[in-house]
Amino acid sequence: MTVTEIEKKAKLITGKSGKPVEVILPYNIFKHLLELERSMEIFSRRETQESIKRAKEDIKHGRVKTFSDITDAFKWLDK
Repeated sequence: MTVTEIEKKAKLITGKSGKPVEVILPYNIFKHLLELERSMEIFSRRETQESIKRAKEDIKHGRVKTFSDITDAFKWLDK
């Protein structure tokens, strides 16, 4: 869902000053935003960033393994 689509479906509640103080959203948009926030929390963790950095180094140095399908990957993991 795009920002524009969310803005179109949002209902702003204004305070006495006339400035927005709350937003009413359809439930599916609310759930989508919660999922996005959860993903961002995981992505921004230090250990996640360190893992991504190590993975990039592994790729750069050719320390990778490719599989033709998931079954081959499971067989390799079971070794």
